[in-house]
Amino acid sequence: MVIKTGIKCPLCGGKAVLSKSSINLFKGIITLKENPIYECIKCEEKFATGDIVDKTLEKARKNFGFTRQIISSGGSLAITLPSDLSEYYGFEQGEKIRLVPKSEKELSIIIQ
Repeated sequence: MVIKTGIKCPLCGGKAVLSKSSINLFKGIITLKENPIYECIKCEEKFATGDIVDKTLEKARKNFGFTRQIISSGGSLAITLPSDLSEYYGFEQGEKIRLVPKSEKELSIIIQ
């Protein structure tokens, strides 16, 4: 994917140049630094193209992950959730979630 250094602003038709900006995702849990974004010289509007959005989402998915150790709890195995992730989703003790196998290496968590 090639990102052009200058394009036409979709709002005012002025010249927009590529710059870098920090972006906060997931209610500020993740900050992606030096993310590409266009800024219009004429109207000062900041915007992203579809390619930039795709690249940003790919970067977020890659960086927004938690490594947790499987622990033993009674006769079962358990995984703890980080407090900021629990807070983001509003999890509370006793709440139910559903685990859905996607493949041998991937598992989805469905909030019920």
